[in-house]
Amino acid sequence: MSESLQEIVTYYKNQGAPGDQAALLSCLREAQQACGGMLDSAAQAQIAALLGVKPSYLQAVAKRISDLKLSGAAHTLTVCTGVNCTRKGSEIRRYLEQELGAQPDKTFLGGKWMYRIAGCQRACRTAPNVRIDGELITGITLDALKKRLQAP
Repeated sequence: MSESLQEIVTYYKNQGAPGDQAALLSCLREAQQACGGMLDSAAQAQIAALLGVKPSYLQAVAKRISDLKLSGAAHTLTVCTGVNCTRKGSEIRRYLEQELGAQPDKTFLGGKWMYRIAGCQRACRTAPNVRIDGELITGITLDALKKRLQAP
C-alpha cells in the first residue's frame, strides 16, 4: 500500500469515515487522486481494510457518485444518442469510432478514456451533448471535444 493512500484513509477514518458519509466521500475522492484518477480493485481492497468495511460496501457507495471511477479508465465520455444529438453530432461519433477506434463500453486512447453511449440527455435544444466524467457538456463541437480528450 502506498504511504500516501494509508495517510489519506487514516486521516478520514479519524474524521468519522466510514460512518460519516461526507468524510467517506472526501476520503474516496482524495484517494482516487492519489491513485492516478481511478480506484481499482486493489485500492478499494486496501481502503476497505483500513476502514474496516467490505470492498462491496465501498463499491456500492462509489457507484452512486459520478466522479468516482472504480475501473476501466480515469475518465468517462458518454455520448448522447437522442434524435437531435445524433443528427447534429454525427461527426462526433464518427470521429470517436472510426478515427480513434472507440467502442461502446471499452476504453480508448491508451486506456485513459471509457466510451459510453446513452439515450437522450434531455438537453435537446443545445445538441450535440456529451457527458464528461458525469458533467453534461451541451452544444459541444468536434474541436472542443478533441481538446477535452487531449487534456491531462
